[in-house]
Amino acid sequence: MSGDIRLKTGRLEVGGKTYVLRCNMNVLADVQEEYGGSLTAALNSNRHLKRALSFAAAMLNDWAEEQGWEERWTAKTLGRALPTDAPGIWADQIMDLVFAALQPPEEADAGEDPEKKELTSRQTTA
Repeated sequence: MSGDIRLKTGRLEVGGKTYVLRCNMNVLADVQEEYGGSLTAALNSNRHLKRALSFAAAMLNDWAEEQGWEERWTAKTLGRALPTDAPGIWADQIMDLVFAALQPPEEADAGEDPEKKELTSRQTTA
């Protein structure tokens, strides 16, 4: 694969700490579990704020765990901690991170030599 596979990130300050938000496989798995084993149900939920809070809490928890912080968030505790001045915009930003993570990486150069692609692929997996 020659496309950029880095996750899109954001930042959120909550509880006196700055968290880096990114949607990775851990986040998707946590939200899938919260929605009864169906990631599709989470993604298709018409409860926009609840869905965004679930994904955001999972992102916060993933970052906190990586940093060795003991804080753990739920959609409810995060909803109590965030200001209510622009909930729709905030929720859109969270879901933008989620949907960006679910998009397949674009090929950096569609006309790239197939042998070069294969070599790059082998080097990446080795």
